[in-house]
Amino acid sequence: MTSPVIRPMTTADVPGALDMRGRTRENAVSIEELAAEYGVTPASAVAALQSTQSGWVCEDRGRIAGFAIGDRANGEVVVVALLPEYERRGIGRALLTHVQNMLFSAGHDTIWLWANPDPEVRASGFYQHMGWVLTGHIESGAVRLERSAPKGD
Repeated sequence: MTSPVIRPMTTADVPGALDMRGRTRENAVSIEELAAEYGVTPASAVAALQSTQSGWVCEDRGRIAGFAIGDRANGEVVVVALLPEYERRGIGRALLTHVQNMLFSAGHDTIWLWANPDPEVRASGFYQHMGWVLTGHIESGAVRLERSAPKGD
């Protein structure tokens, strides 16, 4: 039996990733909701990956089990999403770490993301456990978290 593999995201991964996004445990967003509420379509996601965004996917037996995307232009972690059956295996941490490293390598001293402020939502605790700090800034019902680049010796 093969293990899940984390690899760079390609434009061919977009349909599977967007479909998978609607099947997460918390904050599931369907393809239709992504388009209507966020303006994210398969075409816009492909265009973003061809310009300022980079991502990684967790692939298991030919299907997308999770993915994370960051925007090199502004330092935002755009999304981290994982299917429920892949939780608590270090995959979300690995995906987020890839995006963080890419954004810091792109020259950002501070990177940021939006998350649900409800402490009952697991993502909030996950990000804080990973070293992200609440800024207190809330917009459209989401709280901004930031993380500073590791200090060199």
